[in-house]
Amino acid sequence: MKKLINILPVALLLLAFSAGCTVKQKDISAEVSTIKDAYWSLYALEGQDIQRPQNTMTAYIRFQENDDDIVGFTGCNKLFGKYEMGEESLRLTKLNTTRMACPILEQENKLLDILGRVDSYRISDNILTMYAGGKAVATFMSGTEQSIDNDVSEEIEERVDIEVDSVGIY
Repeated sequence: MKKLINILPVALLLLAFSAGCTVKQKDISAEVSTIKDAYWSLYALEGQDIQRPQNTMTAYIRFQENDDDIVGFTGCNKLFGKYEMGEESLRLTKLNTTRMACPILEQENKLLDILGRVDSYRISDNILTMYAGGKAVATFMSGTEQSIDNDVSEEIEERVDIEVDSVGIY
């Protein structure tokens, strides 16, 4: 009986330890099953990694859940527009931006041109790939508002607000 009393705590401890060490595989592909309401950071355009000059923010796009609005940032200007989505089809329309001058305006124009040609998409794990005519044209990585590096100086944020006010876009 004494041996059983001494063995019981050890057995319980081993049982608790083994239950606590169970490793459950995380299904990453289940993390993002829709493009809606995620912050999609721009990673590549037409297979080329995005170059981001110093003192600029990461370009991203966000598909609003409860309506067909797109909001985002091109790396220089605020982005907005509309989207139509099917199971794998995607069409972006009425794309517009604020009108700030910036060092990456060429990249912004390329992004807008590409987004205007998108006709389908696929999500794999946390990667969103947009296609035009069957060719991958834009790649985004999912994240949250906190994962977008919005730590731009107040001066740049004020310039964006002034520019938005000056063209009457809110």
